[in-house]
Amino acid sequence: MGILFKSQELFRRLSTPARCLPVARKSSRHSPRDAVQKLACEVGQLLSCPSTPESQTKTEELCKDVHNHLLVILNVLKELSETCGKNDVLHGRAKVTQEQLHVLEQFLAADLPVQLLSQMTTLDFEVRKDVMNVCCALLWPDLPEEVAAQVMEYVRFHPTLFNKLMDSYANEEAALFSGAVLRSFFRYGQLVETFLTSGKAFELIGYARHHCIDVAADAIYTLRTAMLEHKEVSGPWLLANYDEFFALYNPLLQCQDYVVGRQALALLAGMLMDRKFQRVMLSYVSNEQNLKIVMNLMLADSHAFQVEAFHLFKIFVVNPQKPLRIQQILVKNKDRLVALLQTLHARSNDANFSADQQKVIGRLLDMQPPQTFPRCKPLGETPSSVSGQIPAHCQ
Repeated sequence: MGILFKSQELFRRLSTPARCLPVARKSSRHSPRDAVQKLACEVGQLLSCPSTPESQTKTEELCKDVHNHLLVILNVLKELSETCGKNDVLHGRAKVTQEQLHVLEQFLAADLPVQLLSQMTTLDFEVRKDVMNVCCALLWPDLPEEVAAQVMEYVRFHPTLFNKLMDSYANEEAALFSGAVLRSFFRYGQLVETFLTSGKAFELIGYARHHCIDVAADAIYTLRTAMLEHKEVSGPWLLANYDEFFALYNPLLQCQDYVVGRQALALLAGMLMDRKFQRVMLSYVSNEQNLKIVMNLMLADSHAFQVEAFHLFKIFVVNPQKPLRIQQILVKNKDRLVALLQTLHARSNDANFSADQQKVIGRLLDMQPPQTFPRCKPLGETPSSVSGQIPAHCQ
């Protein structure tokens, strides 16, 4: 069968049980074809193996075999990548053997990437690393086009792949491996789009508040990759999901954990100061609650927080179309804000920071209370004791 096949055919195969070959436990030397078939058998045994002390020895033996067979698959991917890399970039083609193509086709058709990811919590540390390495290698940029196309179809249209990856975030021992796989997928705009439209980005925000700092930091880092790696994809998505996203995201800015709060603040600044997020930025700086959050962040004990928050605050100040309520808050607090900004300095001699600082201070000093005019009554309701002339400001 050719290397490319439709997604319907792929998922028909996923529902067909893989045939198991006898497992040779004493030898780590297997042909790639045998390795895939035996790997499918071993994963099936892991799925059916009860979590009891009696089965611990069997599980450990299975993990060793899975480790050996994953190394065979990883070696095939390395060979494909190296072969493609040696060819002429403009005119050459990778000399991919039918054996290599068949191995990759078998590996995907047996749904082994997702089945292995679903077992991340039961595998030992070394095998988790193997699963992570193989899943990341599936989308190496140097792979031949026909292989990359097949893998892209598998990842993009698989009904549960992103679910399995996100489920692993609930487990502290598996979360970091799943995060690495997700970030490797986010090198491709198509997969970023698939992930965002699945709604899993909202789950990442939730995991950024995980009690384990390693899980929380990895989740916010993965979210940053999803939002900034392909802004032409994430920008329109964020605009369409603005309310739901920031209802979950703004509490991260006020998080008591320094690492998570700092990363959340840096990601927000990275988005709002990019042209691809311009409409999102205009919505954000038109909200008075957002302004209050940013102003409070400038009062943080951390100098790094203050500087990062300043980069957000300056957008509110220089916005030429400030809503009335934003103007009122800035004018009311301008003396204290100016005093605070005058004490704020970059850690190094940053000419751009100093220029921005002086510009924002100047804008604040020039601000005057916005003029608010009473609504004019209709002419027919004008009291007889008052002349019927329309006030000049209402004309």
